[in-house]
Amino acid sequence: MPENSLTNFYDLTQTETSAAIIVFNILFAFALAYIIVWTWRKTHRGLSYSQSFTFTLIMLSPLAATVMMIVKNNLIGAFALLGAFAFIRFRTIMKETRDIAFLFFSLTIGVAIGTNNYAIAVLATLIISAMVVILWKRNFGYAHEKIGFVLTVNTEHAFTGETLRPLFTAYLRAYELLHATTASSEHEYAYALHFKDETQVSAFLQELKNITGIRSTYLVTGKETIEY
Repeated sequence: MPENSLTNFYDLTQTETSAAIIVFNILFAFALAYIIVWTWRKTHRGLSYSQSFTFTLIMLSPLAATVMMIVKNNLIGAFALLGAFAFIRFRTIMKETRDIAFLFFSLTIGVAIGTNNYAIAVLATLIISAMVVILWKRNFGYAHEKIGFVLTVNTEHAFTGETLRPLFTAYLRAYELLHATTASSEHEYAYALHFKDETQVSAFLQELKNITGIRSTYLVTGKETIEY
């Protein structure tokens, strides 16, 4: 291979994108995407873990970097590529809004690398990842006092508010009827509950079941609710 060709391959300062820059950007984007994936896995909660989503995250940065190298300084090419992406339809329903944020995180890092903004890519990856981990450790966003319990009661006949009021007043700090469903042979009521003392939940349920006309009860806690 001629000396000029070797020089062009390893010269990272040229205006024209060299093969070395292309390889470096793709590998560098992959490395930073791996940090993003680690952060997502570290802070993930719930049962809906998806291996395919981790592959998507780690592929998105190198792909975005490649796209930016293709359309760099080419406005017509950028619009043509945008038109091509307009045909893509994302059919997977994402239950977690944080997953969308991580996708945008990975995409942004890829764009930064593809435009040779390496310092921005590194600092953004490290700082944002650290912030996410810190917020996760501090259980950020958990409303301690606002989240209580949801009680579902199935009864043989229609109940009035006065039927359960004495029991609710004895055990609850606050309660609210969420919905009532009436059928021919069964009635269902759902309440939001806030207990005065959460150690008395079992006693509350036992007294509730002893009320005549109640077929079944179902209590769900809002604290540390499993996401799925």
